[in-house]
Amino acid sequence: MIIHKFGGGILKTPEAVEQMLRIIQDIDLPTVVVVSAMNKMTNVFEHLAEGYFYDNRWDEEYEEIYRFHLSLAESLFRDRAGMWDRYLEPLFGELRNQLAREREDLFDQAYDRLVVFGELLSSALIHAVMEERGIAHRLLDVRGMIRTDSTFRDGNVLWPETTGQIQEMGISESKELWLTQGFIAANDSGAPVTLGREGSDYTAAIFGHCLDADEVWIWKDVPGVMNADPKEFEHTRRLDRLSYLEAIEMAFFGARVIHPKTIKPLHNKSIPLWVKDFDHPDDPGTQIRQMEQLEDEVPAFILKKDQVLITFQPRDFSFIVEDMISEIFAALHRYRVKVNLMQHAAISLTICVNADDAPINGLISELLPRFRILYNTDLELLTIRRYNRELIKRMTGERRILIQQLSRRTARFVLG
Repeated sequence: MIIHKFGGGILKTPEAVEQMLRIIQDIDLPTVVVVSAMNKMTNVFEHLAEGYFYDNRWDEEYEEIYRFHLSLAESLFRDRAGMWDRYLEPLFGELRNQLAREREDLFDQAYDRLVVFGELLSSALIHAVMEERGIAHRLLDVRGMIRTDSTFRDGNVLWPETTGQIQEMGISESKELWLTQGFIAANDSGAPVTLGREGSDYTAAIFGHCLDADEVWIWKDVPGVMNADPKEFEHTRRLDRLSYLEAIEMAFFGARVIHPKTIKPLHNKSIPLWVKDFDHPDDPGTQIRQMEQLEDEVPAFILKKDQVLITFQPRDFSFIVEDMISEIFAALHRYRVKVNLMQHAAISLTICVNADDAPINGLISELLPRFRILYNTDLELLTIRRYNRELIKRMTGERRILIQQLSRRTARFVLG
């Protein structure tokens, strides 16, 4: 069995959906196909959720979502009115009902209740097209299979419950193609919970783990895992094979090809992961599996933009020791601010985080009475795997370096 995941970055035109169908029809059964919200619709749903929660204004976003899916349906459906009324319009009706509800106290809960419709609409549209084309398959609602806790927007999978529910479907024993949604799940109360931004890769890994799949294939708009983002760096190249360790390190440092949570459930069962080129499906792509070391020691470059550097200094000039570090990290956890880099000195702790005004402002407001807080914005975090001095000089140039960290194989720089 192979789990296939198709991301929203590639499912954005009628031609892309047709290409996906061609790939699906060549798949050996049984298999599970995981789809994301189309054409970065998650971004629009995020704006819709923000408008709903903060201003009660969401009409423009709703219309954009409706028009996009209607346009795709008009291009793909043979019986546009019949298939739309049967599969898509009921979901839009449910979305309107959700928007008419009284707001929750927490934005994250409202976010998950609304943003899940991106994946539901995507899978419903593809399901309808496949039904019209006579492609035998079954549509599954992943909210009935993946169980999480109630950490909205970043749910933690409850593995025994999830494994039991997925295996009860009889997917491994069937000779069918199963279609389902990425990124979304539900808690024990049935409330929708998302798995973290770009979490559809993780969904594919969850199915792979629970079904003891032979492989997991993630289809992207790149030739595979590259040694750098082609949009940011010149002369990039594909890495043909990666170890689980190297892949998870690159994902942690900010490489955007694979969701950071994807690797662990596959590593635990030694399931290979392939990153495949959607536009060139016969190309080899990148294989990620258990390896002692890289076969190719090519350097890798990872750039995270929109970074904020925050320094905490005790107001009473005390040493930053375990109790203060615990206090700071407890606040980071409460505000769900994820640390990309940390540096510890005698009377200061400095962290580099993604720019996100609301949680950062909350964090600073809470800790200001105890700490003097300094921060810099509009920074970049550069990571070089398998570095040398020449690479460091070439990549940092004359830029201002606010923090530099060198380990055996990794160099990291916070750049102004």
